[in-house]
Amino acid sequence: MNLFNTFDTVFNPDVVSRIALYVDEPADKINKAVDGLVYTIIGGLMKRTTTEIGVNQLFSHIQKGRYDGSLIENLDQSLRDPAHTNTLITQGNDVISHLLPAMKSSIGSMISSYAGIRNSSAISLLGLTTTIVLHGLGKQVKDRKLDADGLASLLFAERDALINTVPDEFMPRLVEKVGLQQIVSGLAAPARRSATEAPTRPVASPSRQTATASRPPISYEPAEEEAGNNSSLAKLAVGGLLVLAVLGGGYYIYQNTQNYAGDEQIVTDAGPVTSDTIQADTVTRSLAVPAEPAPRSTSATAATTATGLAVGGAPTTPTGNLTQQMTPYLGNAALPKGRIFPLTEVSFSPGSLSMTSGQATVGELATLLKTYPSLQIQLIGYANDASGALTNKSLSFKRVNQIKQQLMSSGIDFVRIDAIGRGTGVSKRDTSGIPKPTLKKIDVKVVVK
Repeated sequence: MNLFNTFDTVFNPDVVSRIALYVDEPADKINKAVDGLVYTIIGGLMKRTTTEIGVNQLFSHIQKGRYDGSLIENLDQSLRDPAHTNTLITQGNDVISHLLPAMKSSIGSMISSYAGIRNSSAISLLGLTTTIVLHGLGKQVKDRKLDADGLASLLFAERDALINTVPDEFMPRLVEKVGLQQIVSGLAAPARRSATEAPTRPVASPSRQTATASRPPISYEPAEEEAGNNSSLAKLAVGGLLVLAVLGGGYYIYQNTQNYAGDEQIVTDAGPVTSDTIQADTVTRSLAVPAEPAPRSTSATAATTATGLAVGGAPTTPTGNLTQQMTPYLGNAALPKGRIFPLTEVSFSPGSLSMTSGQATVGELATLLKTYPSLQIQLIGYANDASGALTNKSLSFKRVNQIKQQLMSSGIDFVRIDAIGRGTGVSKRDTSGIPKPTLKKIDVKVVVK
């Protein structure tokens, strides 16, 4: 029996009716929503365990959260208490925010439209279903005595079942929203952490191990000590060699310092800026005879000043507008998250997904995501030029999702990128009667710095 059959048994008609009563939605729609969420959560966790960090995070959440299967053994009774049900929802939503960051709202929106329920109901169901799914996985961990690698393998064993079980109408949404292209095509595999786990006792670093293997241990004692004068002479000889080595090293340093000062080297923007080159540049500018400095790019200087050095050791040549805007913000830990940056250079042909400009900006964004590994973003799209059967909201989402796919193709993990479409940006609930301009743009919001 695969996991999906197990959860079919867990979400029996009595449990579904109890959940429907809690969220005040029809039971048939709740059943459809729960099915979609089980596929989404397992697929998302499967994708998460393609990285070593994801494997460790999932296993850690199951262990620390005490997800051992006890909840699903008597789920119907547990859901009779509204306060306890609310606790399970809150717990699940908190976990999903860590395991699938910046995706909670987009998953809720997908399930809401798929099952025809309110968005608030979909978010509640997401939290509840996540808690139940983790209990199901925790029970497998407990019963089979699985470690983190075993849990990842267990999830990937469900790949064929996922492909064969997900309804045809839901599969395209699931693949697009959660980023399961490589999993569905069979190109992805669970990460293995066994080879990189920390050893139980300290060992030398790789560089030190290599050095140790390539040369014999250094000893300051003579290889063979003889009694009498021979022993004393040997010790004196070794001491003399040490003194000569120290004097020689000091002379070498002195000579190199003089040569460096004589050359009057100037570090320009032509090469990568590292901590060493910054130090060299400081030494050069402090010399008694200043050299004529090479012209420096204003934008590059600003970026270097904001972060202390060029991002990722890249050359401090003039950068794009997005990099200039975001680098000082991302490099300053005191500034709060949540800032929105417009991708003004990105534009599309009317009513289509054809990007007419802004490809370089998307490349800049990919570089920033690689430079700041903890950065998580939300792409927000607006459109007012849809035609035919395509709505502005659908068009706005498709455009930002296309940018998301490009970022993923650049090697960015899908869990770091959320994509939402807001149509024209004018709310249907707006009853003020004041005309508001419709929008056509793409923004990037910093969710986590």
